[in-house]
Amino acid sequence: MKLLITLLSIICSMNLFSQNMQIEWQSCFGGTRQDEASDIISVSGGYFIAGYTASNDGDISFTHGSSEYWIIKTDGTGNMIWEKTYGGSLGDGCARILPDNLGNYYLLGGSNSTDGDITEDPYPDSWDFWIVKIDSSGNKIWDKMAGGNGDELLWTGTPTSDGGVVALGWSGSDDGDVSIHYGSYDAWMVKLSSEGEVEWDFTLGTDYQDYGQAIIQTVDGGYLVGCSSEIYGGGNLSCETNGNADGVLVKLDSSRNIEWQQCYGGSDYDGIVGLLEIEDGYIFLAYASMNDGDLAGSGWHEGYNHLGDPTTDIWVVKVDFTGNIIWTKCYGGSKYEAAENILQQSDGSFTIFGVAASHDGDVTGNHTLSEYDYDIWVVKIGSEGELLSQQCFGGLGDDRLDFGAIKKGDNDFVIAGQTDYQSYDVTCGPTAMNYPDYWVFEIKDTTVAVPENRQIMQLKVFPNPADTYVIFEHPGMPKGSLRIYNPYGQMVAELPVKDEKTVWDTRDIRAGVYFYTFVANGQSQSGKLIISK
Repeated sequence: MKLLITLLSIICSMNLFSQNMQIEWQSCFGGTRQDEASDIISVSGGYFIAGYTASNDGDISFTHGSSEYWIIKTDGTGNMIWEKTYGGSLGDGCARILPDNLGNYYLLGGSNSTDGDITEDPYPDSWDFWIVKIDSSGNKIWDKMAGGNGDELLWTGTPTSDGGVVALGWSGSDDGDVSIHYGSYDAWMVKLSSEGEVEWDFTLGTDYQDYGQAIIQTVDGGYLVGCSSEIYGGGNLSCETNGNADGVLVKLDSSRNIEWQQCYGGSDYDGIVGLLEIEDGYIFLAYASMNDGDLAGSGWHEGYNHLGDPTTDIWVVKVDFTGNIIWTKCYGGSKYEAAENILQQSDGSFTIFGVAASHDGDVTGNHTLSEYDYDIWVVKIGSEGELLSQQCFGGLGDDRLDFGAIKKGDNDFVIAGQTDYQSYDVTCGPTAMNYPDYWVFEIKDTTVAVPENRQIMQLKVFPNPADTYVIFEHPGMPKGSLRIYNPYGQMVAELPVKDEKTVWDTRDIRAGVYFYTFVANGQSQSGKLIISK
């Protein structure tokens, strides 16, 4: 009997922590040099994948030289529709692609070029933020360099409610667009209007090194900013650190006044790289290097590299609206794990998209052979941070992911990363050995049961595309709720379903692709709709 109980416990544990996500389709894109995807967004008829290329052959039709922004449009199953490059003769790389509210898109990255597609570079001989606005066909509307005569590195950004965009990274300049410089590198953000004009900039920093790595616009019109800082004094970051560098969370109001700031971490190096606003607070995604301070009891996995330095776990923390910790959890093994993208599901759980080098701890099914290579790692956690499941995707080589993951449904995601070796899960490309290609694929949980009661499948959604309203028609259906999500997995509306028709007022909703989920009696139906204005 004891043996039977033990076996049942092992089986239950295996079922709990292993996922059943299957790759529905996949595509590889690239040439004979370095091609790395960094972000993906849903668009009408498919997806835009953004990143950079150092190739001038294969799928790449034109380059100015060195490396360039490379944008691909695919259909819904990963077939290329078109591709375009943007850049100059030196170096350019795209980190994010973000929507405006009129069906256009912002490409956020950095450039060291002064020619080609760069309209004007007031700060030659340095790296600067380079923001390019394109239409739905990839045609450039405008481009803008932002920075100074020192070096700037753009890490991420956020679309704003007025149709503009805020870019965030760090700056070593004390001139140009940089109004305030505290010392060394500061976390720096700059706001551009929908027409490409600099409206304001804002610096978070100290006398030493401070890096901006996460930002969202909050529902109150302000901003939540995530940084990594050593807080050596001076400047406007003054929270109490726990060690070498902490993750710093700063809440700004709509006029960029600091409402509060908090430091989080242990005695080694930590930083915040992803943010979500949820119903009762915020979730931040971070990297963590030691099991003390705020990490005590989080489940951090001890490990060290060949130099004796501690490795990092993925660290997820829930805080309230003033930054007080509600819960804190770590996920990983004895090597390096990292993630920059976390999405919320309709049941309150979260899915993390990152990379894993470990073959122990929370990580099972890693395909890699070298401790310097990664698999793409998908982790599902509960509303209190409990580990529900995990799954590795990749081959024997190096497979990586930055921001590139979006939600089609609660059990269906599209991922844009990179791969350099065809094996195991990787059945396409790459074009050249030892150089990565874009790797784009859809994963879906095929074990989700289809409900016997088919009534819920009678939901009709129109008009689609829509402008000022969307009607959800559901004759004879049970009462429930409709939840609407943007491409980042953030819920933008929740509508009670009581009558045969439910209307979603979209007059104040920005143009773009959205996803709906109807939930009733334990059943659900999901779909996609487009707001076009």
